[in-house]
Amino acid sequence: MPHYEHLRLLVNEIAPGASLPVTSLAARFPTRWLRRIRSQAPSWDDRKLPTWSLVELLDTLDPNIIHVASNLDDEHWLISHARVDRQVVRTAVAVWASTRITPDRPDLDWFDLLDDEELDWKPTELDLLAVHTHPSGTAKPETAVFRMLPGYLAGLVATTGMQIRGEHRRFILGPVDNSGHRSAIWWPPERLDDPKLGSGLWAPKIDFHVETVPTHGRARVHAELSTVRFPLQPVRYVPSRGGRGPSLTLWLLADSGYLRATEHPTLVSARIGRRRINGTYQWAWEPGLAHALANLTHHAFPDPHDVVIAPAAYTNQPLSAYVLYSTGTKLSVPDDEDTDGKTAKSVLHAAKTGFLPVDHYDLHTSVGEILQPLGILPVLDLKKAKTTVPRLLRPAADAQTSYTLELWTESPATRQALLAAVTQDLGYTPTASTTRTTDNGEIIESHSYTGPCELTVELREQHDIAAGIPRPAKGEKQGTQATHRIQHIEQMIGRSDDRRAAIVEIRKPAYFEAINKDDPYRTLKQAFPPLNRRLQCIHPINLYTPKPDAKRIKKTLPGTQFTLGDIHRASAAVQDALRSLGRIGVLPAPPDITGDFELIGIWLETHNGADIPIVARIANDGTATAQLATSDGTEQLPYADLPLALTAGQGRIPRTKNDNFRIRIAEFLTAALGIDHATHDRAVFIRTSTFRTRGWDWLQDKHLTPDKLILPGLDPADDGVEHLPPAKCPGLRVFRIRERDSQEEVPRGLGIKEDAYGRTSGVYPLNDHVYYAVNPRSDQMQTPLTITKLDPDQSANALKQGSNNNPIEIVTAFVQPGDDRPAWAAYTQALRRAALHTDIASTLPLPLHLPSLADEYLT
Repeated sequence: MPHYEHLRLLVNEIAPGASLPVTSLAARFPTRWLRRIRSQAPSWDDRKLPTWSLVELLDTLDPNIIHVASNLDDEHWLISHARVDRQVVRTAVAVWASTRITPDRPDLDWFDLLDDEELDWKPTELDLLAVHTHPSGTAKPETAVFRMLPGYLAGLVATTGMQIRGEHRRFILGPVDNSGHRSAIWWPPERLDDPKLGSGLWAPKIDFHVETVPTHGRARVHAELSTVRFPLQPVRYVPSRGGRGPSLTLWLLADSGYLRATEHPTLVSARIGRRRINGTYQWAWEPGLAHALANLTHHAFPDPHDVVIAPAAYTNQPLSAYVLYSTGTKLSVPDDEDTDGKTAKSVLHAAKTGFLPVDHYDLHTSVGEILQPLGILPVLDLKKAKTTVPRLLRPAADAQTSYTLELWTESPATRQALLAAVTQDLGYTPTASTTRTTDNGEIIESHSYTGPCELTVELREQHDIAAGIPRPAKGEKQGTQATHRIQHIEQMIGRSDDRRAAIVEIRKPAYFEAINKDDPYRTLKQAFPPLNRRLQCIHPINLYTPKPDAKRIKKTLPGTQFTLGDIHRASAAVQDALRSLGRIGVLPAPPDITGDFELIGIWLETHNGADIPIVARIANDGTATAQLATSDGTEQLPYADLPLALTAGQGRIPRTKNDNFRIRIAEFLTAALGIDHATHDRAVFIRTSTFRTRGWDWLQDKHLTPDKLILPGLDPADDGVEHLPPAKCPGLRVFRIRERDSQEEVPRGLGIKEDAYGRTSGVYPLNDHVYYAVNPRSDQMQTPLTITKLDPDQSANALKQGSNNNPIEIVTAFVQPGDDRPAWAAYTQALRRAALHTDIASTLPLPLHLPSLADEYLT
């Protein structure tokens, strides 16, 4: 395997002086219309008007429309290649107002209310590549670049197609995205037939968007390759996400347009959710685009429940509907007529997610052929940084510290696997075994071990604590049964006098769906911390017996019938349980730090209309603590007590209309920095995507000027704002971390050496302040690099999982005089592999990874 000294970011940049003028027409939102809408809306605050559904509707309805602003006061509310038929705009606004502004006023005729004003169209010229520079040195694209360039490029691909691997491929425009992204979808989708998993459709998607980088003067144009999947078998199970009930997205496609036959083919996205209808739960449209389109088009919209239970019947129709598959969704097995409703017979979509390096490289090359004539050029390759910081940090643990772990298992096999993991995989040595009888007659078997720490394992009977939770009966309040289960667990096991962890065996979500019960996972997460138990869950482990005709025999732990994969899963549960008890370990010191130091991660959770800022601190002796907001400041507690505090509802800052919550968050952040009182060496790690819009504007790309700190709560645009130098903040360092999340703000990267490319690892500087850090390839990345999914003649490759070790972006935002920035970036990267509880590299450095695990305890 080549050793790569350079990293190629798969992204392009707008060249200095490049220009892409677009002549168009612009119109304001009619004044009388706006006055009437505001008079009927529940709130006069434009931020409360659900304008995005109107944007989505208009963007979809007329191919001439270039851009629709979400601000109805915008001078350029509607930008179009040609005049848009007044009736189209009037109808769209009327339907939007009736379904989103006054859904409870069916008597209000918005068509009459909006019948007295014309749109005033004026010619305008916009430059889709116009980029200036902020005082911080960061690129400053004009609004049209962010708003309109992604749609322009996606439309270009949809109109002309693209050469990929020597073949011309057709694309259509993807649904409008409220993030400013716009996609082009390979169309028609490819069909995949698998004898075990059944049939499904899948297609490559190219997502265009514009991003900036702190202190970097060129705006970037991303063209990201990903997979969209559509099942053809009935959907059996959809997981809940973000504390909300199950939901799905349908993509709709009219073969003859929605309003006229000459429309450009465009996919429309519509959400559906589960509703109780006639005593049973069924899938139904959520208010939005589908409702509006039903009032505008001659097409008959399908019943979403019918689409979910028979997806194949609704493709290739005058109005086709495709269920957008997401990870965790379960489908009926092929030919499952024998399913009795009690067995959890289900499968995943046959097509696997992700592409391989060759696919990303080929797409980057093909997109470059389209972008370069426009003045959008590839980014120069980055050279690996050389530092003395070890690539792997080994935390040291105190072997004399004692911990207690309870095993609440349903099956003897799972219990045996956990005990085997403790001794044979994790290296603990048994020292004693005892039994005791509780007041209610339960016999508890206890095993003591020495090794990496002093460990006591108690074996408990699970009974029914992890059984499925009955779904609410008609008229019963949601959550009542979960409350009963929490009370039952408290009565059955009681509160522990000492802090301990518990591992509970729990069936997989599809099992509970099959028996028409709710998954008890989140209920267990709420029940155990108040009983002084930190909870880990594990799915059942079975004894492995190879089939007589098996082509490949799985490796097992010597002397057992447990596969190595199951043993590693059991070991991970034990290690993570110990982590939840505060077993973090002593970390090597940061570069050139010889005395006391502290590593600080600042995290933000959002839940039920409240913000929950969390600080995790790791001292140089390995002590881990946490901080939460209180009504009059902050509260510090052991990291091990964070689950208990969160389940008790602590740390929440409710969002208020007067923005007081932002002030409280800013005060919390300022206290965490220790500006007024701390002088010891400390490094603060903070994510880009959280606090930059929640109290600390300085973290935004356009405002971040290295080593000129602006405190949380202050406006960087204020001429009189104070910029704090390192001399006024002794010992403080701040590192801004941006990972490649769902918004794809950080590009993918490949190692490059002459004509060879592939996965790489290391730290690669963009400039003195910005670094891209890549973890080594994980053991799970076993698919050969030569495999491609972009060749329809190799359709079976869609069955293979694609993965890439993507970079994170590290900004050395604030350091002390004499600090070695590349060394600190390398230390930050090494903290992604410095966890005592796992050998698997984390996306975020350890001080951020620890508080990121807190969301499981929010209710």
